[in-house]
Amino acid sequence: MSKHINTLRAIIDAWARQDVEGLVKHLHEDVTWNNSGGFRKPLKGREAMRRALERMKDQIEESKWCLYGWAEVGDTVWMEGADEFIRKDGIRIAVPYAGVLEFEGDVVKHWREYFDGRLQEQQLAGEPVSEYVEAMLDRPKA
Repeated sequence: MSKHINTLRAIIDAWARQDVEGLVKHLHEDVTWNNSGGFRKPLKGREAMRRALERMKDQIEESKWCLYGWAEVGDTVWMEGADEFIRKDGIRIAVPYAGVLEFEGDVVKHWREYFDGRLQEQQLAGEPVSEYVEAMLDRPKA
C-alpha cells in the first residue's frame, strides 16, 4: 500500500503554486537535500531548504514539475520526472531527472535528485531546450 506518494504530490502541487511554506511543511527539520546529484554541496536542514526555495521562487515566473513515474517501497519513493520552468527573465529551463525521497514518519528526511547540470547551464546561457529533452518531456504524466 502506497502512503508517501500523496506527500510527493502535495510537494509538487505546492511548488507549482510557489508555496514554499506548503512545501517545507512536508520536510523533516533535519532534511538533507542533494538537489544536484553531486553537482553541488547538499543542503542540510529545513531552514536552509526554505531559504534556497525562496531564492529560486524569486527567479521563477512559472513552474511545471512533471512526474512521469514512481515506485514506493516502505519509506522510500523513487521518481522520474522533469523540472521545467520559465524564469522571470523569459528563459525556459527543462531538465529531466530521477530522484529518491526517504521518509521518516510522514515527512521527507533525505531528498536526492539526479540530473545533468550541464543542461541547465546550457539553457541559462541561452541555448534552447534540445529536441532530445523535448522528446523526454513529451510523455504521459503519472
